[in-house]
Amino acid sequence: MAAPERTRVAVVGGGPAGMVLGLLLARGGIDTVVLEKHPDFLRDFRGDTVHASTLTLLDELGLGSAFAALPHRLLEEAEVQLDAGTVRLADLGRSLPGLHRHVALVPQWDFLEMLADAAAAEPHFTLLRSAEVVGL
Repeated sequence: MAAPERTRVAVVGGGPAGMVLGLLLARGGIDTVVLEKHPDFLRDFRGDTVHASTLTLLDELGLGSAFAALPHRLLEEAEVQLDAGTVRLADLGRSLPGLHRHVALVPQWDFLEMLADAAAAEPHFTLLRSAEVVGL
């Protein structure tokens, strides 16, 4: 896709926050360009967790079924093995409010591609890959 000569908003970085911001602005009718330094999302990330509150946000954005189709695992409890035995650290099913009482473990590149696909359907959204920002 050719870079637009003008836009109302430029978002630097196509991580989860940048992609969701771009999607929301575009859905609001605001011409938005997300500038992503890399040519794709296939790289190592610091975290591959999607928290319950984010899963609720995805539902509200109409992306819950697209997310559910991604390869993922659900973390509903956390335990640690000690010399004296197993200790449960958390039971998210009992402690989290709402529909999503778990944390989803999903490859971030799949999550970002899902967001990019959803945003690409918006006429006011452009994602520019291999677009490193070095100044204003």
